[in-house]
Amino acid sequence: MPMNTRTQLRRLRVTMFGLIFIGALRITGAVWAQAPAPTMEAPSPANSVHSPEVQADGHVTFRIYAPDATTVLIQAEGTEANPGATQADVSKAMKGTPMVKGDDGVWSATAGPFQPGVYGYNFLVDGVPTTDPRNPFATEALTRVQSLYEVPGARFMEYRMDVPHGAIAAVWYPSSVTGSLRRMHVYTPPGYTGKQKLPVLYLFHGAGGSDDDWATKGRAGAILDNLIAEKKAVPMIVVMTAGHVSRDFQMSRGPAALLNDSFADDVVKVVIPYVDQHYATLADREHRAIAGFSMGGFQTMTIAFDHPELFDYVGIFSSGWFPEWRNSNGPALKELGSYKAYGKPFKLVWVDAGKLDIALANSNASVELMRSYGIAPEVYESEGFHFFNNWRDYLHTFAQRLFQENAVANAK
Repeated sequence: MPMNTRTQLRRLRVTMFGLIFIGALRITGAVWAQAPAPTMEAPSPANSVHSPEVQADGHVTFRIYAPDATTVLIQAEGTEANPGATQADVSKAMKGTPMVKGDDGVWSATAGPFQPGVYGYNFLVDGVPTTDPRNPFATEALTRVQSLYEVPGARFMEYRMDVPHGAIAAVWYPSSVTGSLRRMHVYTPPGYTGKQKLPVLYLFHGAGGSDDDWATKGRAGAILDNLIAEKKAVPMIVVMTAGHVSRDFQMSRGPAALLNDSFADDVVKVVIPYVDQHYATLADREHRAIAGFSMGGFQTMTIAFDHPELFDYVGIFSSGWFPEWRNSNGPALKELGSYKAYGKPFKLVWVDAGKLDIALANSNASVELMRSYGIAPEVYESEGFHFFNNWRDYLHTFAQRLFQENAVANAK
């Protein structure tokens, strides 16, 4: 084909393409012209309420738009962390503080001042518990969601810009014990690549909670980030498990409901092998720790004393065997018997509970029982109640005691 003919055909194709493109633009423009222009949602109390509003002096204002409600209460944590707070003060806050309704249908109430920390709250709207619809900061419990607010100033548990940060992943794993897919949260420290093997802390939540507790309300990630950056703790993996094998748990069923053999079996037979297989771990007793608060403390004692060959560090936060568990027919003697038969002491058993903690008496009695079996726990008694402000402090202190001897040995 002559050159000029090929050139003419090329130009014709370009011209046709241009005409088609212009036509498409005209059609599209016509469609756009016929479509209604997008409109912005008009401001209203429903979409403009600011809640919660944390003030510089520690006071917090809560608001909710509920124009048809007749009564609204705010149930907010925070009082329990204030110096000098009494049980009556805490109980009153948990029952709920009446909110005042404005002409625009917005209910509001101001509480505090509160100490720096992270706290939970819910509204009680005509008797129905509800989260704050204007606040995405929340924590997942066993059967509910709780809104959260933060009073800044507690640097040990804040996500800071001046330190490197690790990662917390929600990990689903198949459990041969429960026959179901289960979830845990796993913290890996800053710079984790899987090339260097690390020690592991297994960390349990309390009754009614979930594996989300320590990752959100407990600030485990921030606490470890800051300690590692300050060289007060060695880099470690933290495994935060789901302490319930079903959603049917009820505290009203009594202490027996807290004994969950399926959970213990899941941790020992499934979770620990899974973590050792999928993460770079130092998979021996000297590089494993176990800890938990409240129900998680019972589970810690059950697993640690039944399987002393698995752990060298034990942390018991606001927990202790109930009287019926400590008698001659109770599970505590069996667990302690397993420990004694093993014949090798733990490197650390660390126990703490608040002076006004509902678990203090059981904690003290359990310490005495441990001592009778040759265990020498380090025992502390903090201020305060059975709340997360104490458990974050306990983790902060306990984590600094873990694997330090091993870190020196490994460095050599």
